[in-house]
Amino acid sequence: MNLDHSQITRLFVRAALLISLLVTGQIQAQAKGTSFPLPSALKDPKTWDDADFIAAWQPQKAAAKIAHKTWPEPPLIFGLRPHQISGHFIGEKLESITLLFLDSGTHFGYVPREQAAATKKMNRESFQALHAETSNKVQQGLQQLTGAKGHPTSLGLTPMLRQDVLLFTSGNLTARYYSIPEQLVKVTFYRDANQAQSLWLDPAKATLKRRDRIKQLAENVFTAENGDRRLASIPLFPQGDRAYCGVSALAMSMQYMGLNLDTEDYAAAAGIRYGSTKGSKIKEVYEAAGREANMRLSRSTKFDFRKAQAVLDSGLPIIVWRRWAKERDYVHTTFAARFAQDPNALLPKPDSRDRATWPDKKAFSHASVITGYNAKRGEIIFTESWGEEARNRRMRFEEMEGTVYYTFYPKL
Repeated sequence: MNLDHSQITRLFVRAALLISLLVTGQIQAQAKGTSFPLPSALKDPKTWDDADFIAAWQPQKAAAKIAHKTWPEPPLIFGLRPHQISGHFIGEKLESITLLFLDSGTHFGYVPREQAAATKKMNRESFQALHAETSNKVQQGLQQLTGAKGHPTSLGLTPMLRQDVLLFTSGNLTARYYSIPEQLVKVTFYRDANQAQSLWLDPAKATLKRRDRIKQLAENVFTAENGDRRLASIPLFPQGDRAYCGVSALAMSMQYMGLNLDTEDYAAAAGIRYGSTKGSKIKEVYEAAGREANMRLSRSTKFDFRKAQAVLDSGLPIIVWRRWAKERDYVHTTFAARFAQDPNALLPKPDSRDRATWPDKKAFSHASVITGYNAKRGEIIFTESWGEEARNRRMRFEEMEGTVYYTFYPKL
């Protein structure tokens, strides 16, 4: 079997993550005997609070508080098998369930930029037909579920992030239906109709005064015994085999700050089509997300460790776009596993030998979310959009400064 460079890279990353999982013991057994309920059962509040149903979402156990969990094996719903089913939790309470029926990135996987035009030309007509078929089936299913046609409404204040959706309501249950041509079809079920009708920014945060919002975010910062200064409760959205690291990092950071858009929403707004970022407007989407959240995402071509400490101390995460290489990532993956067993373990010193292994300008581009730091150890703590096993990894601040080409600092 002949593999190209991108395929080899993805296989290498997955192998490294599996090693980390095995060493740290984070692989969890799937809850047995629990099947996903029929959509009609979601009309009953008891379904949402059923202990077995709550326990079946993955991961079942984690060291960090998990706000977004995934259903292990999506069943047939409305005659379709969704790409993914995810639940949004506040504490242990399940607040909403999103069914991603179709997503361009998931459907096509990662497509190198040089293959973008050919992939689009070859697949555009068939994917448009699939999108139309999926949209029709989901809308028909929602009409049968609620006994009514959807009520149109518009979400979002900034033009780039504005979406027209349909709301289907039956009793306590409200479904928000999204359909974006050449991109996605998804449904989010809400147990609270008010949440379904709210704009992207969480109403509880939108009504806060600036000083109160700043105070609330600062309360999310904690100091561990080893000197780590870290943010609590950063959500994690796995990008999967998709060119979505930039928009996944944005979704993770902005949902932490109360802006409730998913990775796929940002991908659609940026114009990531047919598995490729070629021609997309990711930086512009970052700017739009900042405006939507009533804040700024300033962009710098450098990473400044001192400035990063101040931003993190205020309770705000930082997104970096950096140069990435599988060999160096293996260093961080294996160190995460070693550090979990030995808290006194240290990363290699950033001497000339170590610096020679850092990725250069010819390397792949990647986005990460910085969630903390340890000044005494000279480390940056960062999270990858690959899964819970890639949460709170560590890198010497010198390496971060030497490999970052864009840093996005949020400010209220």
